[in-house]
Amino acid sequence: MSAATHRALVRRPADGSGRTLVEVAEVPTPRLDPGDVLLAPAVAGICGTDWQILRGLRDDPSPVLGHEGVAHVVEPGDSGLPVGTPVTVNPTHPTDPSFLLGHNLPGLWAERTRIPATAVRAGLVVPVPADAAQPRVAALAEPLAAARYGARIVRHTLRPAALVVWGDGIVGRLSRELWRTAEPGPRTLLVGHGDDAVDPHDADLPRLLSALPSPVAAVISTPRTGTREALTTLDRYVPGTLMVDVHAGVPSGPIPLTAGDIDVAALRAANCGGAPWPPRVEEFTRPHGRLLLCGHRGVSGDHLRYAVDLLRTTPRLGEQVLTHEVGLEEAADLVNTVLSTSRRRADGRRVLKTAIRIGSRP
Repeated sequence: MSAATHRALVRRPADGSGRTLVEVAEVPTPRLDPGDVLLAPAVAGICGTDWQILRGLRDDPSPVLGHEGVAHVVEPGDSGLPVGTPVTVNPTHPTDPSFLLGHNLPGLWAERTRIPATAVRAGLVVPVPADAAQPRVAALAEPLAAARYGARIVRHTLRPAALVVWGDGIVGRLSRELWRTAEPGPRTLLVGHGDDAVDPHDADLPRLLSALPSPVAAVISTPRTGTREALTTLDRYVPGTLMVDVHAGVPSGPIPLTAGDIDVAALRAANCGGAPWPPRVEEFTRPHGRLLLCGHRGVSGDHLRYAVDLLRTTPRLGEQVLTHEVGLEEAADLVNTVLSTSRRRADGRRVLKTAIRIGSRP
C-alpha cells in the first residue's frame, strides 16, 4: 500500500494578478474508489498550458498541475496492470469533460497521482516500455503526439508547398521537426520570438507571407492570447489556398475573417482524441483564395504510443526543445523565478520544455 502522505508541487493562493507561485508540500495520498489506479510519477513535463494556468490566464482549479509524463503503477485496482508497470496517461477524456488531468484533477507534479475509474475504463492509462521513463521521452511524448496529430490532419487534406509554424514554443518546434522529416518537405517559415524565428511584429512578415507558394499549411501553436492575431494575419496576407491547423486554444465566439465571421473554437473542438477520422475540416471562400480550417483537442492512445516509440528510437528528436531537467525542489525555484520576472528564462537560458524528475519505480 502507498504511504499516507507524499510530496507534491502545490500551487499557492493566487496573488492580485491571478498568478500562483508553487511550493513543495507534504499532502495526503488520495484514497481510491473501486476501479481507480494510483500512480507514482517518475518524470513529468511543464508545458505552455501549465504556464498559462500559473500566470492566471486560465481558471483551471487543480492545486497540482502536470498532464505530461511517465509513471509507474502503485495500486492497480482492477485495471489488470501489474504493480510497477510504466505508463503514460492520456490527459483528455474524449467524452467526459470532468476528467482533465492536471487541470480540474490533481496531476503528475507529485509523488502519487490518482486516476479515476472512468479514465481507466476509457483506456487513458497507456502502458509504455520501461525505458520511456527518461526526461526527453516522458516530457515530450504528449506534445509530440499532438504535433503529429495535427500534421496527419493537414496531410490527409492537401500536400502543402509551404508551411508556416506560428509559435516557436514546444509544439511549434516539434511540429517543424516533424514536417522537416516529410518527403518532399515544404518550405518552412517559423514565426516567434527565438533567434531563428521571424517576430510576429516584424514589418517584413506580411511580405514573407505573401511570397509563400500555394498551397500553404499553417500551424498555430501560440498561447491562447495570440491565436486570434496569428489567424487574422495569416488570413489577410497568405494568398491562394491556405489551410490552418488551430492547435492553440481560442476564445469561443465568432472571429471576423475575410471569409466572414467564423466560430473557430467550435471548429477546433470538432476533432478530439483522434476522432473522427477522416477528420473534420471546414472550407471557406476568401476574396484571395480558399481557406481550410481545422483544429484538434487531445490525442489518442495510439498517438501517444507512436510518439513514445519515435522519441525512444530517434535520439536527437526534440533535444533542442528540452531545455531544463530538474527535481521537485528545483522545479519550484524555476517556476517561481519565471513567474516573478517578465522573461521566460532560468539559469541563463530560455525555458521551453522542462522535465521534472519526481521519483523512480516504486
